[in-house]
Amino acid sequence: WIVIQQRIDGSQSFDQDWDTYKSGFGNYDANFWLGLEKMHQLTTSADYRLRFEVLVSGVWVSDEYDHFVINSEMEKYSINVSGYSGDNSDVLNNLLDLKLYQNGMKFSTPEQDNDLTNFFKCSLMHHSGFWFNACYNINMNGVYGSTLRYVLNSAGIFITSCRMMIKLNA
Repeated sequence: WIVIQQRIDGSQSFDQDWDTYKSGFGNYDANFWLGLEKMHQLTTSADYRLRFEVLVSGVWVSDEYDHFVINSEMEKYSINVSGYSGDNSDVLNNLLDLKLYQNGMKFSTPEQDNDLTNFFKCSLMHHSGFWFNACYNINMNGVYGSTLRYVLNSAGIFITSCRMMIKLNA
């Protein structure tokens, strides 16, 4: 697995601008964001799978997608996933509330709002960059310890450790 995002503590702010999310930040063995451009280059060069892992009350919970692509900057690094499996609730494809559906969404940062709401800016309001709709079902880049919301069996919980990883499909 290749780690593309990781949060282990609050020492690294994820309240970053577009260029920083594009190029990446943090330390690979600590709090880390690989970079949208690198993610795009990797996921459009081969068929990758995506895995979300979150630590909830000492237990790791996961969501996995068989196919994962980050589109180009011209497409605002939109995310596309398919083929869900896991022990959670398909966090990017929330069909119970389409405002929280994140599959296909463009990436947003506080100064570059690409979400689908006209009432407020999700990225600015949640101090992070992520693939927001109006606003989210999952935000692994929110303020550490407070807004790392993750839906587990339709109940909102808050997490402190998480990571996103990709792996080549065989």
